[in-house]
Amino acid sequence: MTTARKESGRFNLSHLMLEGSFGVFMAVLIFVIVMTIFTDRFLTTTNFFSTSRAFSLWIIVGFSQMMALTIGHMNLSAGAIGGLAAVTVGYLFQDLGAPVWLVIPAGLAVGAACGAFNGLFINITGINAFIVTLGSTSVFLGINYGLTHALPFSKVPPAFDFIGRSKLFDTIPFLFFVMLFVALLLHFMFKHTVVGRRILAIGGNSEAAVLSGINTKRIIFFVHTLSGLIAGLGGVLFVGRLGAAHPTIGQNWLLMSFAVPVIGGTSLQGGSTSIIGVVFGGVLMTLLSNGLVLLEVDIFLEQLFLGILVLIAVIVDRVRSVYAEKRYY
Repeated sequence: MTTARKESGRFNLSHLMLEGSFGVFMAVLIFVIVMTIFTDRFLTTTNFFSTSRAFSLWIIVGFSQMMALTIGHMNLSAGAIGGLAAVTVGYLFQDLGAPVWLVIPAGLAVGAACGAFNGLFINITGINAFIVTLGSTSVFLGINYGLTHALPFSKVPPAFDFIGRSKLFDTIPFLFFVMLFVALLLHFMFKHTVVGRRILAIGGNSEAAVLSGINTKRIIFFVHTLSGLIAGLGGVLFVGRLGAAHPTIGQNWLLMSFAVPVIGGTSLQGGSTSIIGVVFGGVLMTLLSNGLVLLEVDIFLEQLFLGILVLIAVIVDRVRSVYAEKRYY
């Protein structure tokens, strides 16, 4: 686990209980075994490609929310940012005929700009991130619908479809490697950079961080900008997967954006996260949806199961936090 607190000593059971990625890894392993036993369609190359492409996107969405959670904030506008980045890509392709090499950076820039707006507004006003991002969601959605009039941009060049639909060895989607690259960058940031340690320090105790000389406003601005950038990346990749820029992209991200990092061990109180845990969280959430389809469970019950899983993750997060407090203090 990447955390602001460091311990020495031998690996033991209590350390294992605090490790958020261990529990979700075991859940994924058990789920894979159960699905392999009960359906012969689970371990097929077609199903692996479709599920790995899906969980790669959801993990990126989860990373966007994870960044805000690490400092004890929430980014309710992650989906709206991703949607605005997506329609920006579609607009540039369809109405301006812009090349791919220009469109992708433009989509990412829109995401970063939206995140920077959130961070700047929070710093200037001092208003809780929950309220700010709730309000900015409507702002970004308004721009989205003003740009699209609720109609999709469908003229996406085949070269761009390569991003969302291509695969290596006829099995592994290109999106998986994009997700893996983002995961490695975030892991490096939290493990080996001063910025990463300061982010976790602010999430662990913002008052202590201020007293230690950390410019908390600068870090808050950086974190929300990075959160927006990653959400923008998610929106761009969704366009590549769908082959069109739908104005509804991002509007179903809210539950998954929280579920993936929280299930993966990211603390809702801030100061602690696990990159590998977020990856396994995205895998678990996707496998759950995939498993319900393969087992022919009523599709309308999917949200019920997902919601129950999120509530369990929140309870586990709370238990883990209480246990950690007792252990450290």
